Amino acid sequence: MTPQSEDDAPVKPPEAAEPERLPETRLGKRRSDEEEEELPRMTLLEHLDELRRRILRTLIVVVVAFFGCFAFAEEIYNLLARPIEPHVDQLVFDGVADPFIVQVKVALLASIFVTSPYLVAQLWGFVAPGLYRREKRYAIPFIFFGSLFFIGGGAFGYLVALPFATEFLVNMGLNANWDADIRIERYFSFAVNVLLGLAVMFQLPVVIFMLSQLGVVTPRFLMRHFRWAVLIIIVVSAVITPTPDAVNMTIVAGPTVLLYLVGVGASALVQRRRKRLEEEGD
Repeated sequence: MTPQSEDDAPVKPPEAAEPERLPETRLGKRRSDEEEEELPRMTLLEHLDELRRRILRTLIVVVVAFFGCFAFAEEIYNLLARPIEPHVDQLVFDGVADPFIVQVKVALLASIFVTSPYLVAQLWGFVAPGLYRREKRYAIPFIFFGSLFFIGGGAFGYLVALPFATEFLVNMGLNANWDADIRIERYFSFAVNVLLGLAVMFQLPVVIFMLSQLGVVTPRFLMRHFRWAVLIIIVVSAVITPTPDAVNMTIVAGPTVLLYLVGVGASALVQRRRKRLEEEGD
């Protein structure tokens, strides 16, 4: 058997060149992390169970706060009655249970405002499982500003909207030579609607910021639909303060429109930051 020459030796195929690795950028790293990160999958029943548990926790906390606030129901009642005291001699009731119902309402209203940080935290906790890690870092700002705007909306309603609306509505009847015989239960129902309604409306900047962070809305989209937003705000303001004059309507709608524009500004900041990261990734 003749020895194999070097020319006849099998030629090894050239090794495939290792692909050149591009430098990793912040944007590229963020995108790759999000692609590799697997969000927890939950069935509809699991979502409903999670919602049930958080609602149950919220109810427990609100009930505990309610009993604490109920001990000061008379003081809270006197505080909420101040806007109407200059316009009527006294509030009246025509039902045996009306005083108790009013105390329950004012205690429940106070407990909602007292526990608002926990309520916002539970809302975030329900949404958080569907967010990426980079989006979850907004938990503390969301809870802080959500609670701040909620309480701020209630304070604005108590200090500004409720006194103006009460004065206008009562004087409308007095100027027509009608006697004011205002039921205590109806007045406090009206006050609760104004305070809670404005507290919810003042969440607008926080909601817009979170939607912008998730990529649902953009500043251009918000400004393109600005007229529709103003129309919706006016309609909601009319429901909260059912008065026919433009003054009371403006008292509620004006600040809400400004808050909408604040939300547009926050959305612009989010978009600017996103563009900066994209430029760093090019």
